[in-house]
Amino acid sequence: MDNITHKTREEWLEAAMVLMHHDVFTAAQINASEWETKKIKISCSFPIGYRGSRSGKSVTLGQAFDPSVSEGGFTEIVINPLLDSPIEVLATTAHEMIHGFVGIECGHRGEFARVARAIGYIGPLTVVDLNKLTNSITPALESKLKEIADILGSYPHSKVDPQLRKKQTTRNLKLECTHCGFTARASATQLAKIGPSAPCPVCEKRGTLITQ
Repeated sequence: MDNITHKTREEWLEAAMVLMHHDVFTAAQINASEWETKKIKISCSFPIGYRGSRSGKSVTLGQAFDPSVSEGGFTEIVINPLLDSPIEVLATTAHEMIHGFVGIECGHRGEFARVARAIGYIGPLTVVDLNKLTNSITPALESKLKEIADILGSYPHSKVDPQLRKKQTTRNLKLECTHCGFTARASATQLAKIGPSAPCPVCEKRGTLITQ
């Protein structure tokens, strides 16, 4: 099959789920037709609670929301924009799809664990190391995901990493006395506390302090 060009991330992710219905989840004895009864939507967005911190190895890479919180009754899946590798995106998507299929109430045990192990997840199912994401799946599953990625073509997304944002620094303003030339710098918040008739701390003249 020739590579398909997808204009949006959501188109790519939706197509990925359909391909995995046929090529991944059949390993867990889930027929592709069974997904037709599941209402699942997927998008690229930051999971709730994720603020870009990576103080530890675990990062919330994806999140599935129960249909009870969706007015449309959908299981809503979000994939962290931190991911831009197609294989990592697919591995995360498959994990969240299991939640959508078996129900959020299962957590990572019971039927969730059965399906996850059957399709090729290994190691802990609750915590994923961002730096070793592909180590959490078997070579067989990774091979399938690579085939799917080849069919899908490029993932139309570039990584968004909040850790790279620059911290905003406080811009101090200049305070000057027009009588004696005294100058100082302070934040806008502090300067707002100085009234128009405040005395200069040096010459004690009133009404001579201006900000620049």
